[in-house]
Amino acid sequence: MGITVHGVESAIIKCEELPVELCAFSISSTGNRCVLEKDVMNDGTLQFQCQSSVVMVEKMVGWIESEDCINACGLERMDVGMATDSLHEAEFSTKFCSSECRSNCPNIVDLYVNLAGGEGISLSSMCESQKSRSPNLVKKSVSTLSKSKSSIHPKSSGSPDRMATATKLTRKLL
Repeated sequence: MGITVHGVESAIIKCEELPVELCAFSISSTGNRCVLEKDVMNDGTLQFQCQSSVVMVEKMVGWIESEDCINACGLERMDVGMATDSLHEAEFSTKFCSSECRSNCPNIVDLYVNLAGGEGISLSSMCESQKSRSPNLVKKSVSTLSKSKSSIHPKSSGSPDRMATATKLTRKLL
């Protein structure tokens, strides 16, 4: 469901050149995840800019996420930073766990699985608990998330540097 430029040699995606409205959940042509950053100016106004993160994606490069996936997964196009905070929201986790999101939006699923995995959270277990509608398992998943939310640890999800970087980016942007 993403908008990809595979096979188009002249379309090079650089995060810093993307409009802020397309930044979140995009991936540069070099495989860096794009991250929307927010700065408060001296006069109190907000300024947004798109930056390359050092979080790398191996399989999907040159990817601008589609509005269909943004909506199907319960996200906002102007989400700032990379964090698992939205997993606390019932509406987000319900949409994220839907087959429409999990089956059709590999970029978003990859991002959140890696971020949550870095905190020791299994999104598969969380989604299974929602699927079976077991209130106790859902509460346990959210409780586990609440206890570990403040840090993303470099665990098994491929490259340890990916999660450490996500932590730095999240803290910087909050």
